[in-house]
Amino acid sequence: MARQLLDDQLSLSIITPEQTLYTGDVSMVVIPGAEGDFGVLPKHAPFISTLRAGEIKVYRNDTVSDVFRITGGFAEVVNDKCQIVADGLLS
Repeated sequence: MARQLLDDQLSLSIITPEQTLYTGDVSMVVIPGAEGDFGVLPKHAPFISTLRAGEIKVYRNDTVSDVFRITGGFAEVVNDKCQIVADGLLS
C-alpha cells in the first residue's frame, strides 16, 4: 500500500442505535465485511457492504488509534466519507 500524504483524510462516523461511537478524520479504517476484512482509504470508490461480527480498526497517522468490536451492521463509502452503522457492540 502506498504511503499517503498527511493531509489526505477520510471522514469517519461509527454509530449504533444507542450511541455515536466515533466521528472524526482518519487516515484509514479496516472494517469486517461480510466477505472479509477491507480497508478504506481517502478517495476510495463508493460502495455499500454488510458487516459481520468483528473489529473495526481506526488508523490515525498510519497507527491504530481505536478498535471497536461490533456484532454486525453495514458500511457506506461516498466522497471521502465512511459511515458505519453497527447493530451493537460485542462484550
